[in-house]
Amino acid sequence: MIPAKNALLENVASHMEVGAELSFAYLSREAGSIVRVNEFDPDSIYEWLARTGHVQMIPTLPSQDIYLWMVEFAENEPAGRLREMLLTSLSGVSAVWKFRNVLYHEDAANARWEKLKRAKLVEAALNWMDASPQKQLLPE
Repeated sequence: MIPAKNALLENVASHMEVGAELSFAYLSREAGSIVRVNEFDPDSIYEWLARTGHVQMIPTLPSQDIYLWMVEFAENEPAGRLREMLLTSLSGVSAVWKFRNVLYHEDAANARWEKLKRAKLVEAALNWMDASPQKQLLPE
């Protein structure tokens, strides 16, 4: 993948994870750029551009997808104290917060988690772009 495509793909992946309720990201295929707006307004210029095919709203990944990645990560950790702490953290209320809190104190495990999460985000972004009715989501 050429650098421009790779950079845009990385940006799309980042916007798929950032899921504020009142924040939306749009991809311009022609410009190869992304704009984020903080409020949804059906009469905004971005919605008009989306309806006319000039930009496409980048979807936000459901939180359960990221939770399942956390489960996968915890289950693939070698047997031991860290694995048990991660698996325990993923049950009950505030599972995502508890999982991240465990990793906060484990630099190597946190780096492995971030690497796995990033790879999954990029894969999700690539799948979304490939599934688009307009295949020119990435600049040539």
